Amino acid sequence: QRRPPRRRGFEGRGPHRVVHRRAMPPRRKVPREGPIVDDIHLKYLDLGALGGRGGVVRFFLLSHKIHFTEELYDPATEWPAIKKQLVETGENPTGTVPVVRYNEQTLTQHVAIMREVCKIRGLCLGDHGNDVVADHYAGLRDKWVEAAFMGGDKAAFGALVKEQMRVFEALYAKYAQHDYFLKLASDGMPLWGDYCLASFIRDLKLTGFLAESDLPPRVKKMYDALISLPDIANWIADKEGGGADGGEEPPKESS
Repeated sequence: QRRPPRRRGFEGRGPHRVVHRRAMPPRRKVPREGPIVDDIHLKYLDLGALGGRGGVVRFFLLSHKIHFTEELYDPATEWPAIKKQLVETGENPTGTVPVVRYNEQTLTQHVAIMREVCKIRGLCLGDHGNDVVADHYAGLRDKWVEAAFMGGDKAAFGALVKEQMRVFEALYAKYAQHDYFLKLASDGMPLWGDYCLASFIRDLKLTGFLAESDLPPRVKKMYDALISLPDIANWIADKEGGGADGGEEPPKESS
């Protein structure tokens, strides 16, 4: 007598097979021990009411509610020794600030810092529009340092800034995915390009290179919205009355 065929985990043929699966035990839920608190420490120059490149990172961390501590250096009396120390210890071979210690990792270059923090915390893996705005802004930040603090041609830079605000207006018309901002992170806050431009505009206004009337519509909406974010607005309010001369940003000392 011929033996019946062994079952091979299914019955029938064709598209209507019935699959026999072993019952799996229910997954156990592993209790979470609460949110992880990262150790984040920002090193920068003490510029008073001005932001500088470190101020861009500060606004980014504040509005994303990322807790951090600060270590600020007097540009005239403390910075030269700190710069030398950064190079000699290898903490930052370029000898520039801001520097962010994120747990055991050292992050440098202010735009790269924000991009990396976004990746680490799952806020955003990348965005072309924010990269374009941040890249276009970078050279203007260098020219601001030269014009404001190193004896550069203030009139020429002032004219350049007004011209470039129209370029930023066109970039926001092309890349903005939000009513005000270029793109929102997973926590609903803006990303690095918006912080670069908004913080830069504030520094330009404080140093007399830009007036409110010089801001085109889209750029003004973004700027007003970003500096009105509660944690940023609180920081600005704390600095009111300090003036725009809270320290001079040496050229090439921050990135």
